Amino acid sequence: MKTRLSKLGLLLVPSLFLGLSLDAFATGAPVSMLTQVQGDVQVSKDGKEWKKVDRNKFLFAGYQVKTGADGTGKLVNQATNMTQEVAANSVVEITEADVKALSGKISAPAQDSGNLVDGIGQRFDKAQRYTTVRRSVEKKATEVKLDTIPEITLSAAHPDLVWSGMGKEYAYRLVIDGKNYDIAASDSEMIRFTVPALSAGEHEYRVDVMQGGSSVYEPKKTGKIKWLSKDEEKKIADGLAKIEKTSPGDNFFKAYFLDDKGLTVSAMDLYRKHFDANADDLDMYPMLIKAYNDLKLEKQKKDSALKLQDLRKAAGG
Repeated sequence: MKTRLSKLGLLLVPSLFLGLSLDAFATGAPVSMLTQVQGDVQVSKDGKEWKKVDRNKFLFAGYQVKTGADGTGKLVNQATNMTQEVAANSVVEITEADVKALSGKISAPAQDSGNLVDGIGQRFDKAQRYTTVRRSVEKKATEVKLDTIPEITLSAAHPDLVWSGMGKEYAYRLVIDGKNYDIAASDSEMIRFTVPALSAGEHEYRVDVMQGGSSVYEPKKTGKIKWLSKDEEKKIADGLAKIEKTSPGDNFFKAYFLDDKGLTVSAMDLYRKHFDANADDLDMYPMLIKAYNDLKLEKQKKDSALKLQDLRKAAGG
């Protein structure tokens, strides 16, 4: 079987201890989403420094939106799913409870026809748990142990499974329903394997760590792969097509959609692509960190959390 190894420039040490905090940042969850942006639209965190936006963007309490003579946009309340239209030449402020016009006009709340990012608040709050870590000296693991995601959804269009690279002296044996797939030793920090097509439904899997042709670690519990049926995969494709139609090129919302459906590896890939292209979107960066956490990629999670801390300090946040 063909093994695809990721090219992420990150190093994983499975035994590294993370110091997690529940109060990583004071922003809380996003309360509104700016979408259907047209013309001159800018966003500010404090009403002083403004940045032009041309894509969907989550907004937190205290943020302001300003439209120019040709600028319009729609705000979607993440708690009520109600929408409001922001007219041209307006300035509105996002509060915990609602949206208020500081100048210009904003429409009365109306029921949205469909929001593809339902539940962002709870998911974001959970993601915040993984954003603060302690800087510490890395210690070499004293025992071989590999954690893998306990449950994951895969399909013909999203077939990749990932786990932490243990070092160049170790190979791997992926076992799915009793069938073995041997993966050669590699010094890659993340191992990526394209799972061959399976029948629709649940399958047991595990990843053994091998050295010199013998198993040096075998997990006590097996994980589950849910392989989507053709009908289920079509629903995923239709959802992605809907996002592309309403928000062309918006990788973040595609990632969130896939994440919500359990397609965590593909979600991670798109989160990474989004943040590579939008390095200033620090507020939503915890979603990538959460994806690493869900995939049991502990070192990637730590490195990303430290990166976020440094970026926030540099931005004065």
